[in-house]
Amino acid sequence: LMGKYKTKLEREHLDKVSQLGCICCGAIAEIHHIRDKVGMGRRSSHFETLPLCPIHHRLGKDSIHLGKKNFIKKFGTERELLKKVREILDGQKTELFI
Repeated sequence: LMGKYKTKLEREHLDKVSQLGCICCGAIAEIHHIRDKVGMGRRSSHFETLPLCPIHHRLGKDSIHLGKKNFIKKFGTERELLKKVREILDGQKTELFI
C-alpha cells in the first residue's frame, strides 16, 4: 500500500468500484484489495481492487478469504476479475456478472 491516506483520485476510484456491486453476484459491495505480488499483511494499490459482497469477500465458504481455491474455480482469479472491473469502468464491457 503506497500510503496510509488515500488521494482524491484513489477515493473516487474506490467509490466507482464499490458502486458496481459484487463482481460475483451484484449485491452491495465492499472493496477487496487483490493480494497477489504483495507480502503477507500488505495490500496492493487502491487501483487493484475488486467489488465483492461480504459473502464473496470474507464470509462464505467459497469467499476469496475463506475458500480461495473454490472462489477461483467458480469466478476466476483476482487478476481476471480485475481485468473485467477495469473493462466495465472503461465502458468496454456492460455486463457485470460472470
